[in-house]
Amino acid sequence: MRSVRRFVLAVAIGLGCVIGGGVFALASTGLAKEIQFVARDLEDQQAVWLPREIVLQQSTDFAEPLIFRFDNPTARTHVFEAPGLLESVEENGVQITRPVRVTIAPGENEQIAVDRNRITSDVSTDKNRTVTYRFYCPLHRADDDGGGTIAVRP
Repeated sequence: MRSVRRFVLAVAIGLGCVIGGGVFALASTGLAKEIQFVARDLEDQQAVWLPREIVLQQSTDFAEPLIFRFDNPTARTHVFEAPGLLESVEENGVQITRPVRVTIAPGENEQIAVDRNRITSDVSTDKNRTVTYRFYCPLHRADDDGGGTIAVRP
């Protein structure tokens, strides 16, 4: 039990450093809203993406592009999947959207541009209530693990 508490404390400190650095970088560039996710292995071959909860404000966080960055410092491949969210990519000179499902190899990082139009449309359709998207690693999640959430408020 003591080792679990130490692990949680270490993850919290590391996450604070990652988020603090990301906020500083974001403030200095002003070009995009960036959110960084970091894969963490847990006991019993399970894994999570941190942070587990993101809250975005439609009125302020969608003025510029929304970028998700993924860092996998572990020794295993992880997948970030977020049903309902779409990423915006260019293929053969055409801008398209596709479901968010990103595979990140061990020690690697990736980034995607999230389709803000879809999120804005979802929030408007839901009568100005918070819209919540789930995310998780489908390769390593437990049956009782709901994963993390991205809440978008009007």
